[in-house]
Amino acid sequence: MKFDYHALNFAGTENYRREGRKNITYPGTETVEWYGYKRHNFELEGRKGFIVEPPNPAPGLPWHWCAQWAEAFVPRTPALKLLDRGFHHVFMDVFDTYMNREGVAVLEKFYQMLMDLGFCPKTVMTGMSYGGLFSFRWAAEHPETVAAIYADAPVCDLGFGCHNGEFAAPELCRHFTAEAEKRAAAYGVKVEELSSHPLSPNNNFQPIADAKIPIFCIRSGQDQSVIPCQNIDVFSKRLKEAGGVIEILDRPLYGHHPHGLDDPQPLVDFILRNYPF
Repeated sequence: MKFDYHALNFAGTENYRREGRKNITYPGTETVEWYGYKRHNFELEGRKGFIVEPPNPAPGLPWHWCAQWAEAFVPRTPALKLLDRGFHHVFMDVFDTYMNREGVAVLEKFYQMLMDLGFCPKTVMTGMSYGGLFSFRWAAEHPETVAAIYADAPVCDLGFGCHNGEFAAPELCRHFTAEAEKRAAAYGVKVEELSSHPLSPNNNFQPIADAKIPIFCIRSGQDQSVIPCQNIDVFSKRLKEAGGVIEILDRPLYGHHPHGLDDPQPLVDFILRNYPF
């Protein structure tokens, strides 16, 4: 039997091999330290974003996109372990748009910028809380660009919080009302029209289902900020009925926080199983 000794030498470490390109011209003029890695800060359309550089970029330049709250619970998310596997890690701030058409347009320019750098055409997304809304909105608009989504206590209903007085404390209800008014303004509708809006993930799941984008979701049963029965429960039921792919990890005694896992390796494994290397 003839062995390919070169292949055997790298067996099991393919994703650690360095990308053949030696230089990537990152945007921006500021480079800072971020959890021991190099982070390149930049602005696009007057909005702040960053790209974290892996020590050894993997072939094809795979990348991980945190849709929102990119500084929250980082060690509990897949971000750092994926950097070690050669993934770039990226973020672009469109929070004030609540991912309306303007927000999507900004992210389309961001995506094109990454394509111009030679990144893989497909990303994997982390969507925590509002990041779930943003991830699902992007995936519904551009399903061909998403390999997988890790969602965590995700917002799936644009009108979340509008009708949860029976679930939430009074101070939370006041907060929800103020937030709902911002989302209504961003989408140009009345507050009472948010839940039925065609771009709300609970109503705009078909492109994700058709593309068979795998989703892994952490559901926090005691969450009073993003009530599961109004959000992920509705979304997952409709998505599966439409032929979509979603797996739910139910943590019934957890509130909205903390996101992620004490050991995020299962989240990393989910991503690596579904990334198009």
